[in-house]
Amino acid sequence: MGMTAEEIKALSRTEEGIFDLKGIGDNIYAAASEIYPVYAAFETEKNRKEGYPDIMAQQRILNAKINSDFTFANVSFYTNMLLKTIENISQEIYENYRELLDMFRAVVRRTLAEYYDEKAECFNGDGEAADRFCAAVREACALDLLITEKYQMCF
Repeated sequence: MGMTAEEIKALSRTEEGIFDLKGIGDNIYAAASEIYPVYAAFETEKNRKEGYPDIMAQQRILNAKINSDFTFANVSFYTNMLLKTIENISQEIYENYRELLDMFRAVVRRTLAEYYDEKAECFNGDGEAADRFCAAVREACALDLLITEKYQMCF
């Protein structure tokens, strides 16, 4: 896809205030995973973090949406988007970084509670979603954002 930050910032907004991603893909969380990391990287590297309040406002709305649109497919895209956004947010702005990290950890916990069967030691549902979700979890463990020992089901 490869939109520039300027193209992203020019996107129209929904009534909720998030970028209108309908024209980018069928699943807003998949589309968001293409948009928000680029937006965060731009704001961190080129715009002196001035867009962080907008990023955070949109992330709060997306977090509320995912909690009402909680399907394994949606969550797998959402965790990927959130992780990539976290990677592009400056840790120097700790409150923003920490809030995104808390969102990520909460959705990972809920996903495991709802979609991982401990007795059968497998995920229930979509195999692609499980692969995408576990890839995000493994990357978060590699970045020391999650404790590897607690998430062995994804390794």
